[in-house]
Amino acid sequence: MPAAEVNGNTEAMSAFSSRLTAPPMPPSLTRLGTPPNLSGLFEGIAMSVLDKAATAAMATYLTKVTEDLVTDSAKVKAAAATYSAADVTSALTLTASALKLANKGLGLLKQAGGTFGQQPAAKPGDEPGTASPTSAA
Repeated sequence: MPAAEVNGNTEAMSAFSSRLTAPPMPPSLTRLGTPPNLSGLFEGIAMSVLDKAATAAMATYLTKVTEDLVTDSAKVKAAAATYSAADVTSALTLTASALKLANKGLGLLKQAGGTFGQQPAAKPGDEPGTASPTSAA
């Protein structure tokens, strides 16, 4: 899934954060507890020390990656919750605005219906049953 699809998509964000796990530590990293092998030639001793240093560096790196994955997972879950809360708030605001607009529309329709249904006001001097000069056309 491209990264562009995760932004703002709470389902994708939740799925991403649920699959975000750190890899297991490899068994070779357990060698850190054993002392370097000091038997053999100088090259063997140097390789043993180098192996311990590389193993320690790899363990540090994997620990950092694990912490980053946990942090990213928490951030994604928090962002998904924020987006969900923002969606609910926006939906409520939109519903309230739609109701206000509907009420105003109904008020205008009632007002227009009341205006069309009324008889024109009688002018002073007009008598019932007689035609006014403007209405005799």
